[in-house]
Amino acid sequence: MWDVLVAGAGPAGALAALVLAQAGRRVLLIDEIQSNAHKVGESLPGAARQILQSLDLLATVESGSHLPCYGNVSAWGSDQLISHDFIGDPRGLGWHLDRVQFDEELRSAALRAGAVWWRNRVKAVTWMNPTWRICLKECEVHSSWLIDATGRAASLARSQRVIRQRDMPLFASYRWGVSADDDTETRTFIEAVPNGWWYTARLPHHIRVIIFHTDAKEATQIRRKPDFWDVYLEDTQYLRQGLGQMTYIDSPQLIAAGGGCLDSVAGSHWIATGDAALTFDPISSQGIFNALYTGMAAGKAVHAALIGDLSAVDAYVDRLKAIRAAYRRHHDFIYRSENRWADKPFWALRQRSLV
Repeated sequence: MWDVLVAGAGPAGALAALVLAQAGRRVLLIDEIQSNAHKVGESLPGAARQILQSLDLLATVESGSHLPCYGNVSAWGSDQLISHDFIGDPRGLGWHLDRVQFDEELRSAALRAGAVWWRNRVKAVTWMNPTWRICLKECEVHSSWLIDATGRAASLARSQRVIRQRDMPLFASYRWGVSADDDTETRTFIEAVPNGWWYTARLPHHIRVIIFHTDAKEATQIRRKPDFWDVYLEDTQYLRQGLGQMTYIDSPQLIAAGGGCLDSVAGSHWIATGDAALTFDPISSQGIFNALYTGMAAGKAVHAALIGDLSAVDAYVDRLKAIRAAYRRHHDFIYRSENRWADKPFWALRQRSLV
């Protein structure tokens, strides 16, 4: 019998498990993690420093191979490159993460605190009052609470007839490349183009990620004919020059990247966190930070509920509603600030308010 079963061992699930294990709860972490050389979602703002420090994780992250991010350079709303440095930010520098290592660091911290991790998958859950019966691939377990940290799939929440509300579609077509030895750029680079926008960052181990964010039409073209990725790259004014002689190590990959949320992030004895609860357009640079914050908050809310304080879950729900509202306003403002191609389908759609 477990106090809490956490489905999904990414940043949100790992932090929820860590918080609960530190509070003395019996926590089972379930995830069939695949071995990846690289993983997208590598930008972590300095605002995460406070969360990491509160959980005694800051020293671990700072001693790893992650690279500091000293600022942003963007061609957005103007043909000119604009720089924004983080050196004077009171929250400190951000990071360009080795995501595989970062996720392992968070899971290891949860396990050291006493959580148990099984490489497994949740197949079905049934409320058997007063516990959940959870069917895994090869066995069955029982738990008082469930935390859904299964990412955009939100598989546990959706099994409770919760609906994911999706914002306008956005797709990210990404590639990994090996940086030249003289590539010492520590800042994030963003460039808007007529049919979307590009992002690149230098990561640890001389790796660079290059991502094209666009609509379904262009994404479908790239999926059918990967050479279109290079054609779209030629539309950039700065990025193609800055990449130089990039050595790519894979063909373009494609993932959904639009924002959205569940119509309910918590219910009777279950709660959703991270991307399972809220997803963000990557222009916000809030994806991993949200996973850390909501994972920590979900763990605290469930611990409080287990001792009879259900108001903590209500407060969690209200907090995520506030985060969602702030995100929508920020998203609307950012996209409206780029109006050079207001007649193009990608930008015309985003000139309309989300609110």
